[in-house]
Amino acid sequence: MQQLPAKDQAVFRSIVKFYETKQYKKGVKAADSILKKHPDHGETLCMKGLTLSYLERKEEAYELVRKGLKNDMKSHVCWHVFGLLYRADRDYKQAVNCYKQALKIDADNMQILRDLSLLQIHRRDLAGFAETRRKLLQVKPGNRLNWVGYAIAEHLCKSFEFAWTCLDNYEKTFKDESVPEYENSEMFLYKASIMEEAGKFEEALDCLKQHEKEIVDKNGFFEAKSRLCMFLGRFDEAAEIYRSLIKTNQENHLYVLGYMACKTQFHRFWPPLPPPKAAAETPEDEEAADVPLTICSFPQSQHPEAMPIWGWLPPQHSLRSDRRVAIGARQHKKRLDSYQPLVDLTEEEEDAVLEFFDGLISDHPRSDTLERLSLYFLSGERFLRRCDAYLRKRLRKGIPSLFRMIRPLYFSPGKAKHIESLLMQYVKHLQEEISWFGPEAGKDAAPPQSPDFDSEEPPSCLLFAFLVTAEHYDFIGQTATALEYADKAIAHTPTFVEIYSSKARIYKHAGDLESSAKCFDEVRQMDLADRFLNTQAVRALLRVDDVKTGMEKALLFSKEPDAPEAANLHDMQCMWYECAVGRSYTRQKNYGKALKKFSETFKHFNDIAEDQFDFHNYCLRKTTLKTYVAMLRMQERLYSHKFYRRAAKDAIKIYLELFDMKERGEGPTKKASEVDPEAELSAEEKRRLKHQKKRQGKKEDQEKAKQAAASGGKPKKIDDDPEGEKLLEKDPMEEACKLVKVLTQYCWQEPATQVLVYDCMSRQGKLLQCLQALVRLWELTGKNLTNYKIIAPLAHFCFVAKIDEPRINSAVQEVIFTELAPVLAPELKGKPFGSVSELRSSASKVVDQVEKRLKEKKDLPLAEVLYSLKCLGHAGRDTARFLETWRPEGAFSLKECKKMLDYLAAEHKPDSKIYCRFKDRCLEIFPLMKIS
Repeated sequence: MQQLPAKDQAVFRSIVKFYETKQYKKGVKAADSILKKHPDHGETLCMKGLTLSYLERKEEAYELVRKGLKNDMKSHVCWHVFGLLYRADRDYKQAVNCYKQALKIDADNMQILRDLSLLQIHRRDLAGFAETRRKLLQVKPGNRLNWVGYAIAEHLCKSFEFAWTCLDNYEKTFKDESVPEYENSEMFLYKASIMEEAGKFEEALDCLKQHEKEIVDKNGFFEAKSRLCMFLGRFDEAAEIYRSLIKTNQENHLYVLGYMACKTQFHRFWPPLPPPKAAAETPEDEEAADVPLTICSFPQSQHPEAMPIWGWLPPQHSLRSDRRVAIGARQHKKRLDSYQPLVDLTEEEEDAVLEFFDGLISDHPRSDTLERLSLYFLSGERFLRRCDAYLRKRLRKGIPSLFRMIRPLYFSPGKAKHIESLLMQYVKHLQEEISWFGPEAGKDAAPPQSPDFDSEEPPSCLLFAFLVTAEHYDFIGQTATALEYADKAIAHTPTFVEIYSSKARIYKHAGDLESSAKCFDEVRQMDLADRFLNTQAVRALLRVDDVKTGMEKALLFSKEPDAPEAANLHDMQCMWYECAVGRSYTRQKNYGKALKKFSETFKHFNDIAEDQFDFHNYCLRKTTLKTYVAMLRMQERLYSHKFYRRAAKDAIKIYLELFDMKERGEGPTKKASEVDPEAELSAEEKRRLKHQKKRQGKKEDQEKAKQAAASGGKPKKIDDDPEGEKLLEKDPMEEACKLVKVLTQYCWQEPATQVLVYDCMSRQGKLLQCLQALVRLWELTGKNLTNYKIIAPLAHFCFVAKIDEPRINSAVQEVIFTELAPVLAPELKGKPFGSVSELRSSASKVVDQVEKRLKEKKDLPLAEVLYSLKCLGHAGRDTARFLETWRPEGAFSLKECKKMLDYLAAEHKPDSKIYCRFKDRCLEIFPLMKIS
C-alpha cells in the first residue's frame, strides 16, 4: 500500500469529505493537488475517478479507477471505490465482488461490511446478507442496529427462533440504556410478528401481553392480539378486543367482520379466520382448497391468504369460475372481496344477525358501515325493510355515491329486484303533490293530507332518486330506461354535475364511446378546477382514440402545461394514462408509439425496484422493522402488480403480431427517413456533409445550454425516439420472451400468463415449454379439461403443433406422452401414451365434450363460446354449421361482445350472415353500440 506524507494525507481526507458532502469539483481539485506530487498514487486516482463519475464523466472515471487499482492492488480503499462505481451504475454483481475483495484485505472494515450487506439484501442474497450482518455484530456488538439487522437477516432466512432469540439478547444487552420509546415499541411488535409467522401463536400473544405498556401503536397491538386470539380459538377474548376497536372506529369493516366471526352462533355461515400454516412447514405447491371463501373479506394484513390491496394478484383460492354473474341483461364480474356468507342463512340466523347489528347500531347510531354490512346477511322481507330504511336516510342526505355503496348487493340473488321495487316506489311518490317516499316496507300508511314541512320530503330527494334509479337500470342493462331517468334528473336540476357524469357512464357501458366522451367533456367544463372530472374526460377521449385532445386536457393539471409532450406525466409515474394511450395507439395499429408508452411503464417499475436501495439503511436507523419487512416482500412481488401485468400483456400481444406479420412477409415498409442519405454521395460531398453536421451539432449544443440557463441549470429532456421506431427495430420474439420470462417468474399463478407463454413458445416450436405451460394451466384451472381457459391452447398443441414430425427428438415425444397422459387420460393411471394417434384420440374426447356443451347450453357466457370455437377450429371441426343456427341467450358483456365480433369478422368476414346475425343480437343488448 502506498503511503502519503502527513500533509498530503490530510488533503486526501478532505477529498473523502468533499465526496460525502457532494462537493465534487472541490474534490477533483484536491485530488489534482496530490497527483501533481504523486501521479501514481492509487487511492487518490480512485477517489478522483469516483468524484468525476458524479460530474457526468463516466468513461474517464472508470479509466482512473482502473489505473489506481492497477497501481495499488492491495489497497482496500481502491477495491471499495471500484465497488461504489459499479454500484452507482447498478452493476451489483461486480460491486459485490469488489467489496468481497476489499474485505480480504481489511476483514473488519465496518463501512465495507455495511455497504456489502446493503447490496446483498438488495439482490436478495439472504444467506450472504445473514453472514455479513453476523460479522458486523461480531465486530461492533455495542451498536443496536447491528443486533436488529442480524435479527431481520435470520427472519428473512426463516430462522424464526434464532431471530427472536437475537431480539431477546438485544433487549437484555441494552436494558439499562435509554432506548427511545418508539424503537422499543416497534421491536416488540416485530418480535411478536416473527413468532406469529413461525406458527407460535401462544408465544406471540404472551409477548404482546408482556410488553403492552411499552407498545405505543395501540391499534396495531390490539389488531395483532385479536387476530392471535382468533387463531387460538379464544373467541370471547378476541370479541372483547374487536368490540373495543369498533368504539375507536366504527367505520372499519375489518373490526365489524372480525367481531362477527368471533361469535360462535355465526360460525356456520361466517367462520373465523383459520390459523395460517407456518411458513417453515408449508410447501410451495400446497393447495389451499380448504380455505373458506369468506377469508377474502379480510385484508391480507390479517391473514396470508386474505385479499391484498387493489392491484396485486389475489390468492389462488379466490379465483373461482363462478365470478361471472348475470344481472338483468348484463354480465358482470363479481368483486373478489365482496361480503358473501359461506351458506344461506336460516330465519333464526337472520334474526340473530339483526339483533347483533342492532346492538352495535344503538351504540353507534351515526355509523354507515354497521347499517350497510347487515344487508349482506339478510334476505326477503328482512332485507327489504332494512334496505328501505338505509336508502331513505341517504336519499334525504343526498349522497352521490349511494349506488356504488349498494352495488355489491346486486351479486346476491333476488336483491336487485327488491332494490328496484323500492326505487320505483320512491320515484312514484316523490313526484306526487305532497312529496313523500311512500309507505315503509312491510307497513301500510296513508299519504300525508296536508303539506306539512315536517312530513314533506325536500325536492333534492327526487333528484337523488332519479340518479340512483338511472344507475340501477344502467347496471342491469336497460339503457333506454337509464337514459330516461338521467334526463329527468337533468330537467329537475340542470346544474347537478353528478348526473351528467352518470349519463356519460351510461353511454360508455352501452358502447357509445363517442357520446360518452362528449358528455364527459361537458361535465369537465362545468367544473374546470376538478381534477377527477378532468381525468374522466381524458380517459373518455382516449377510448375514442383522440390522443392529441386527451393529452392537452391531461396537461391542464400538469406543472408544465406548455410542454409539447407529457414529460411531466411520466415523471409523476402516471401509469393509468400510459396504459390508456398505449391501448389507443394499439387500436390505431401505431405499434411503435404503443410500445413506447408500455416501455415507460416498465421503466417506472424498474425505478421503484431500484429506489428500495435507499430504504435498507434508513429503515434500520428508524427501526420501522415490520414496515421494512413488508416493503421487502412487496418488492419481491413488484412485477405482479396490475399496471405491470397490463402493460406486459399488451406489449407481448403487439410483439406477437409483429412476429406474425414478419412471418407472412407483411413487415412495415422502410420509411424514407430510414434510407441512408449518404449512400450515393461522392467523397467530397460526404466530407462537406460531415462538417455541416458538426456545425449544426455545435449550434444545437449552444441552444441547449441557453435553455438550461433559462430553466435554472436543468436542461429539458429530449426524447430521441418519440415514434418508438427503435423499439420496432428490435427482434419482436426476443422482446416478447423477455416479458414472458418476468411474468412467469412473478405471475405464474395467473392463467393468462401461461396462455401467453404457450403463444410465444408455440411460434418458436419449443414443444417442451409449451407442454410445461399447458400442465401448469391445467393445474391452475382445477384440473378441469373443459375449462374455457385451457381448451384452445390444448387443442392447438394436440392437433396443430407439429408433435408428430420425424425430426422431433424421440426423448421429447416421450416426455410429451408421459406428461399429457394423466391430463388427457387419467384412466391410464400414469401409463404414457404409445403414439401421437393415441394422444389425439384422447384429446378428441375432450373436444367432443366441449362441442356437446357448446350445443346444449344456450346461455353459455360469450368468453366460453369464443374459446370453445377456437378449440373446435384447432381440432379441425366445422364451426360454421353451429354458428348458422346459434342465437346466444342470457346476459352479455360489452367486452366479450367486441371480442366475439372480431373473431367472427376474421373467420367469416364482416358481410357474412353469421357475423350479421350476431351483430344484430349484440345491438339488442347494447342498442347504442358503435360497430365499424
